[in-house]
Amino acid sequence: VYKKREINKYTPQGRAAIHRNLGVNMAILIALMRCPIMGRSIEYADNRISLYAAQKGRCAVTGRELALDEIHCHHKRPVHAGGTDNYFNLVIVHVQVHRLIHATDLEKVRFYLAELNLSPAMLKKVNRFREMAALQPIS
Repeated sequence: VYKKREINKYTPQGRAAIHRNLGVNMAILIALMRCPIMGRSIEYADNRISLYAAQKGRCAVTGRELALDEIHCHHKRPVHAGGTDNYFNLVIVHVQVHRLIHATDLEKVRFYLAELNLSPAMLKKVNRFREMAALQPIS
């Protein structure tokens, strides 16, 4: 009923309006489409693109807008533990947040905590992902 007539997939202007409304960096989105990660499934590649758009190009933990080289797609439940490339098992995070989630060495954990300067709410999110990966929470 309230659909705008100019927003449609049939005209160049309509497609441009759709892309403007996505709220993501289209150059990064196109780069993700053109450069899938080798050795990963098509489902993983498609879901990585969908998650980037759904999260509006932001890290799920920090909320920070991500550059192309900062984007990592994290499996909430690891593949080795039976996790899949399903959309609901993946989340887009900053590369250093991803390393912190998987870090087991105390020195590395301290390094990433110092680099990221996470708030208590952000650390809680990291710990939730760590628990899903069967890792000890960071205190």
